[in-house]
Amino acid sequence: MRAIKTFFLTGLAVVLGAGCFTTADDKSKFTPIPWRTDSVERRYDKPVADVMAATRVALGAMGTITGEEATKNVISARINTRYVWVKISPDSQAPEAISAVRIQVRTKYRNPDQQTASAIAEQVTLALIAAANPQPQN
Repeated sequence: MRAIKTFFLTGLAVVLGAGCFTTADDKSKFTPIPWRTDSVERRYDKPVADVMAATRVALGAMGTITGEEATKNVISARINTRYVWVKISPDSQAPEAISAVRIQVRTKYRNPDQQTASAIAEQVTLALIAAANPQPQN
């Protein structure tokens, strides 16, 4: 009887310890580690359309774009076995000039991956710089 009680209480602790996370496109997913951060936030001095284009370029170079919701300004992608969601929205302080970007990355097993999220943020920054400074064609 004691073994059954211990097994039941262990199973209950595992179920209560697990949780859910919400993706950038407002979908709820199960995760075994609910308390860790999975996103990186950046602000850019560019309008939303320019940042969307740079994000498409960065994600296309790093992996495969799997979907885009134009009404919510969310781009979803896969990089190796990582699931990526990037939400671009106008900043509350200056909505016409500044864009707020939230990059969320989860592994195949739905664990957070901030290292890949930071790498995506760097690539978006580099794509914005490349778009602002085009190289002359020889």
